[in-house]
Amino acid sequence: MGMLDWLHRPLHHRAVHVFRRAAECGDGERLAALLDPGVAVVVDAGDLEQPRIRVVHGAYEAIALLTHGMAAKPGLIIDERSVNAQAGLMLSRGGETIAAMTVDFTRGLISMVWIRLRPEKLRHWNEV
Repeated sequence: MGMLDWLHRPLHHRAVHVFRRAAECGDGERLAALLDPGVAVVVDAGDLEQPRIRVVHGAYEAIALLTHGMAAKPGLIIDERSVNAQAGLMLSRGGETIAAMTVDFTRGLISMVWIRLRPEKLRHWNEV
């Protein structure tokens, strides 16, 4: 994607890009600047038989969870995509989708990150 294409993207898409880069690089300081102090990260394990949802609150806990899950690892690919009609991220490994993420904003800061695991729940995704 060219520089002009990136600049013309809606603000929330650019913010998700900056968020992705900070998390991949483990830049806790940059993530802290992007997150609302009361941010919540919701992780839906996607187990249809035994549903499990984990929620962490606050920037400190969110940064720990996000940098752990999104840090650069061999074979992990994080693509910026439209998820549920909003800017989001798709994580894959070995050609298999392992998670979808959506990011909600309040007053220009990330207030909620939704992470849905398990490929069987991930069906129709479109590129941003």
